Amino acid sequence: MKKRYFIGLLFGAVLLTGCSGISSTIADMQMKSAKKSMESENYDKAIKKLKRAVAIQKKNVDAYIMLADAYVKAGEQKEAEDTIDKLRDLDDVRLSGKQEEKVCLLDSKRIYSDILNNFYKTGIIGDDDELYFYSDVNEIDSLDSDKVLNYYYFKLADITGDGQDEIIIEEKDKDGSSEYITPFKLIKGKAARISFFSAPVIFADNGNAVENYNSSDADNLIVSEYNSSIVRYMHLDKDSQSKEIEETKQLIADNKVILSSDDIVNRVNPDRIKEAVDAMEIPDINDIDVEEDNKSKNSGNKNSKNEDYKELYRKRLTDTIDSADKNKYWFKLADITGDNRDELIIKNLYDDSNYYVDIYSVVDGKLCFYAYDSGELFRVFDDNSILFGIEYSYNTKQFKYYKYNRDISRFYLEKAGGNRDGDLDYLNKLLEKKAKLTLDDINTELTYENIDTALGK
Repeated sequence: MKKRYFIGLLFGAVLLTGCSGISSTIADMQMKSAKKSMESENYDKAIKKLKRAVAIQKKNVDAYIMLADAYVKAGEQKEAEDTIDKLRDLDDVRLSGKQEEKVCLLDSKRIYSDILNNFYKTGIIGDDDELYFYSDVNEIDSLDSDKVLNYYYFKLADITGDGQDEIIIEEKDKDGSSEYITPFKLIKGKAARISFFSAPVIFADNGNAVENYNSSDADNLIVSEYNSSIVRYMHLDKDSQSKEIEETKQLIADNKVILSSDDIVNRVNPDRIKEAVDAMEIPDINDIDVEEDNKSKNSGNKNSKNEDYKELYRKRLTDTIDSADKNKYWFKLADITGDNRDELIIKNLYDDSNYYVDIYSVVDGKLCFYAYDSGELFRVFDDNSILFGIEYSYNTKQFKYYKYNRDISRFYLEKAGGNRDGDLDYLNKLLEKKAKLTLDDINTELTYENIDTALGK
């Protein structure tokens, strides 16, 4: 009896495995046929085949992605979004990094719309909060409020040359005294600030940005290059990168530009957001596969074990001493990202009362400025997140809380707080976390001798 029972179970398992294998084969055939239909731009036919594929294999992530892609290419955005929602709702399904990128790209219109409309309502976009320090922030219901001191404009444009639009925000004082440009790149559905420029700004055809542009003072232009490893613009060095700087100048002189700050004319509001998002084009998700191949061939980020990083730290520290300002400095080397390589942390006592903390790392052979802010509340927690902040005499606190984001190889601002409802509770919970590094631990006085001791001669 037991023998027959065991044989029955074994037969059932084989039957189920066989059915699963047959289902997988049929789904693959439908997907291959759909791919050919999409290549010939017969999207209706591709959609029918892909709907069969997901009906046969309900957890086939790639089939869902292909179906959403077919809907997008057929101009059926709502159906694409519904397909993405069904994929997101699948139980026990985890998307790979590449799959997540593709889904976010296909869902771009909804994501861009949500990000910009949230910015309009709250003043928060990605890792930037424009209103957290306002004393009356809880009374502000949109950027159109009379309580907001600045006007905000926006533009969607591919300024980095990777085929995906960035969100470019322009901030103007209502009195006209200043003007700033802040571009954001979308990484897996999140907006990451990639720079902060003083206007006027010009983005040349090679992707480089020139801030404070003045055609009559071309010799002193500040030129920045987009670094994809850390998803941020970095200043070009006038000596070692003079060729790139001259190339950028010539492109601007020849009027070969992607965008200038004068082109950013639409106020951030729901009507203008809808117009811009409706008009945007969604890039081909197959380009992500090409980008992944290029990254694997040209991988060169902060995780490469290059001992030259110590020399860049040495130069930063000695330059600080040589600047001969009257501030007092201390420093520390510590791994606060979990990659087994130290970051450089500098503590600065300003005006004999206010502490500031700078954090640096090295990416692609260049010194990268990670974060800088008030250090009175400074802590690095066991999970490698960072808290900056200051407590004012009138019993209020302002803080910024960062987490290390491996998708951009740098710290990402999770929360800026001060006067919003719930900010104090949020901060108090952070202060309960275990810290592995505090302001007092940055205690090596900045001297030439101590630099040699820390970094070697």
